[in-house]
Amino acid sequence: MPRYTLVDYESASPEVRAIYDDFLRQTGSTTVPYWVQSLGCNVSLLHAYWERTKGSLVRGVMPAILKEMVIFVVSVENGSRYCSACHAHAVLGLDPTLKFEDLNALLDTEDRRLALPPSYRAALDFAIRMARDPNAVSDADFESLREADFDDAEIRELLAVIDLAAMFNQYTSALRLPLDPGYRPVLAPLPA
Repeated sequence: MPRYTLVDYESASPEVRAIYDDFLRQTGSTTVPYWVQSLGCNVSLLHAYWERTKGSLVRGVMPAILKEMVIFVVSVENGSRYCSACHAHAVLGLDPTLKFEDLNALLDTEDRRLALPPSYRAALDFAIRMARDPNAVSDADFESLREADFDDAEIRELLAVIDLAAMFNQYTSALRLPLDPGYRPVLAPLPA
């Protein structure tokens, strides 16, 4: 029994196609990714997931590259094959100076090979701790963000991005969505 159905652009209802069009317009993408197509069979869920994505990822004050890096590290921590590949692709697309091999440095809280701004390292370290155990995040962890010049609104935005990643990690992992063409796997496939 298949876990998902992909609804491509041509087969989509007018309501679903309108959301696909908004996705393409907002992201600048030329294709509708599998995670979006997998929601095409339920316009209400597609709308809800897309609005949540726009609110947390597309809009806001945090730089897009930082948001993509955060989703990447959370996705790797959560073992999400689809999301880690998707957001590795996004990070590399936003910063052409990075190579695929450089992504490992984002995951290691001690690795300083990449010349990241201190605020980025603080956000990534916080995101990794959140992914590992949100109940173990301390006041000191929040203070490290403030020391890196995050204000309360930016901290809430960071939390929303981490939460968005966790939501999609669970969704795409449960469905075992295949990788879109052009995505390079970061994690090994799960056993059948």
